[in-house]
Amino acid sequence: MELLIASFFLLVGAEIRNELEHKKELVAPLLAALGGMVVPAILFKLMQPESQAWGAVMPTDITLALAVIALLGKRIDPKLRLFVLALAVADDFLSLIAIGIFYSGKLNLATSASTIIAAIIGALLPHKDLVIKYLTPWSFYVVTPFVIISHFPTHFEFNATVSSFVVARVIGKLVGIALVGWLVLRKEMIGVGLLCGMGMTVSVVITEISATGTEVESLHLGIYLASLISGLLGFIWFRVKA
Repeated sequence: MELLIASFFLLVGAEIRNELEHKKELVAPLLAALGGMVVPAILFKLMQPESQAWGAVMPTDITLALAVIALLGKRIDPKLRLFVLALAVADDFLSLIAIGIFYSGKLNLATSASTIIAAIIGALLPHKDLVIKYLTPWSFYVVTPFVIISHFPTHFEFNATVSSFVVARVIGKLVGIALVGWLVLRKEMIGVGLLCGMGMTVSVVITEISATGTEVESLHLGIYLASLISGLLGFIWFRVKA
């Protein structure tokens, strides 16, 4: 399991390095990513003040978002795909920083290797284009499905933690990203905000770092429900808009 997660973060590191080489194009996605992280985290903390798992609502899953975009095909602008990719990469980068700052005391060696260390190695590896070329399908067809299956909830109890996570992720991402798009970038980003409500691998990692006991299972259920709702709404939004 740790090796699969590590390979995912190797890809994240390579993607981060690739985006950092295009600094001008990264500013807008970075601002949108910040909005889409801060608002969900605040919402979750307001609803669950005792929980330390607020970081789990922040990440966007690159592979899930791009999968929905692939299903939309020609209905979606190719430039939007690049923007969502850059936003998701910025999102993962900031999530890694959050892990290092706020959850460092809870990290063990295996978790560290699967997150921060693996991402750093990915960013430093030579021939980043080859790393991205070969690890992207690996992440899409192997790592993400494995994470989805292996962490599938076994108890479907719709408690306050589950509902708080779903509201914080789905509504928070939409509001945070759309608000930045309207105020700062002068762009309509409702669809992007919906798509970016999907988060799996990094959210699972943060959940297992920050939560214990029954909260872990509740958060797993919240992750699945939020990703499903956001993906469906994002797909419907772009289909109708097209």
